[in-house]
Amino acid sequence: MKKLFVSVPMRGRTEEEIKNNMDYMHKIAEAVFGEELEMIDTYIDYDAPENSISSVWYLGESLKKLATADCFIGVADGELVKTYTGCFIEGAVAMEYGIPHYFISSKRLGI
Repeated sequence: MKKLFVSVPMRGRTEEEIKNNMDYMHKIAEAVFGEELEMIDTYIDYDAPENSISSVWYLGESLKKLATADCFIGVADGELVKTYTGCFIEGAVAMEYGIPHYFISSKRLGI
């Protein structure tokens, strides 16, 4: 089964909001890509090491998971770059490295 990477904004959001969005995006991705997909668990529930730039460290952990993906779904909006830089970078990596991808508006997620 192909693996799906779901990129969803996490900063300032509850675990429940994040996981609900991930489940919703998983369903969209299966419809878009036309097959059942195994979702990669991209929710990181452990802390960045001390003396690290935590946002960069979390992005690095996320990109390691993206490296195992067969397809990608993420959020793309004009303001996303300013608000959720990690999501923007994950999407750019998926596009630049040829991972089949699909983007939705953050408004569909209620963000």
